[in-house]
Amino acid sequence: MATRRQAAHDTGEDIWNRVEKAGEAGLLTKQAMGRNTRGQFEYGKAWIKDKKCKSEKKGWVYHHGAYIITVDPNKCTLYATDRLRSLYRQAQRIYNCSIAILPPEAQELPTVRLLRTECENIFAAMALLEAAGFSPQAAAKGAEAKPKGATSRRSRKTPSR
Repeated sequence: MATRRQAAHDTGEDIWNRVEKAGEAGLLTKQAMGRNTRGQFEYGKAWIKDKKCKSEKKGWVYHHGAYIITVDPNKCTLYATDRLRSLYRQAQRIYNCSIAILPPEAQELPTVRLLRTECENIFAAMALLEAAGFSPQAAAKGAEAKPKGATSRRSRKTPSR
């Protein structure tokens, strides 16, 4: 049976309304999906994150196995931390499998230098969070204790990922 195509905003609104009605308890994936296919659900979630959260000024988080619409800073920061940890690991893998392995002569190519620098910038940008074990509370305390203008040794060296 063919699935009827839906616009991402229609699917997103459908999902948003369902999850919003559940309140802070949220909905498990199957419940949040409703009658949507997995693909429709993914497109709808992307629309929610790209458009709906901004217009409603509410967060869309996956918290303890449930999708929740919230402005709770603890739930929002936990979700953001989990996603940033995932992005950090992806950047490490990209660096390790496609940039770091190149021979010295390839390391001098402009495109390789650019991509190496961008990866290093990602690692440096997340150094405080990574050093704190991806605990936003510990990282925030570390940032407050660090004098302005100070840089960590870690951010100045090429990462061995």
